[in-house]
Amino acid sequence: MTSRRPVSLALIWGAVSALMAIALGGTALAESTKERVLREGKIVIGIHNRTPWGFRDEATGQAVGWHPDLLRAAFSELGVKEIDFRVTEFGALIPGLLAGRFDAVASGLSITPERCLQVAFGEPDLKVHDAAIVLAGNPKQIHGFEDIVSQNIIMGAGRGSVSVRNATGAGVPEANMLLFPDIEANISALRSGRIDVTVVSSPTAIGLLSSGKLKGLESATPFVTTDEQATYAAVAFRSDDQDLRALWDERLLALKQDGTASKVMARYGFGDSELVPDSVTMEKLCGTGTGGTDGAGK
Repeated sequence: MTSRRPVSLALIWGAVSALMAIALGGTALAESTKERVLREGKIVIGIHNRTPWGFRDEATGQAVGWHPDLLRAAFSELGVKEIDFRVTEFGALIPGLLAGRFDAVASGLSITPERCLQVAFGEPDLKVHDAAIVLAGNPKQIHGFEDIVSQNIIMGAGRGSVSVRNATGAGVPEANMLLFPDIEANISALRSGRIDVTVVSSPTAIGLLSSGKLKGLESATPFVTTDEQATYAAVAFRSDDQDLRALWDERLLALKQDGTASKVMARYGFGDSELVPDSVTMEKLCGTGTGGTDGAGK
């Protein structure tokens, strides 16, 4: 009899301890990303090192650009003082987000119905057209996808970019497209003659040309695209983090209303052509009415 009592007490305490551990673990698991971000005062953002979307300033090492500047302004007002920008390849942004390496990704990612099945986009913050960079003088007189098709021109673009989708829709053969992991590889291929033109987003072209690093190259002006080919960039979150996405949308609207967003636009050379019309929303762009449930602008 006496030998069984300690065993029984041990079992009871073991059960109590297990229940306490489960309860504590459940509390920890129940904390949302938004709650953690606000509690810690820290958020991790994935960017693709590309001007003007989000890039490392060579002089300071600080991440700057359209999205970093907006995110700092938005979250600093909430007490989130540490915004950890982590650079990765464009094609690794969404996989990294889904794997939990980032709390959000912000690098000119365009809203598309396909991507809306993977991530939860915030409201669109910039209108994006395609632009083309060519050798100085535009020797092949490239002013649209029609010229690329009719002259059998070899085009470069970013792997996984919306520019590729637009080019394909315009009839550019897959065999006439070379796809690269980053803009540096695109520009190098253009200089070496491997491609005749590189097609990027208009904000990317603006950033590259303003950097002074494109000696011997220029923008193909005009590069004619349609409004149907325009895309809209936004910050993306995991589909489970709807509360964090909603918080960002609230702060983005506030930045637009107090003029901060306009100042950031001017800082990076954006104008009226990059403004998002009020009629364009994330839900319409996702084509779901819900903003998506589930791979810069690209």
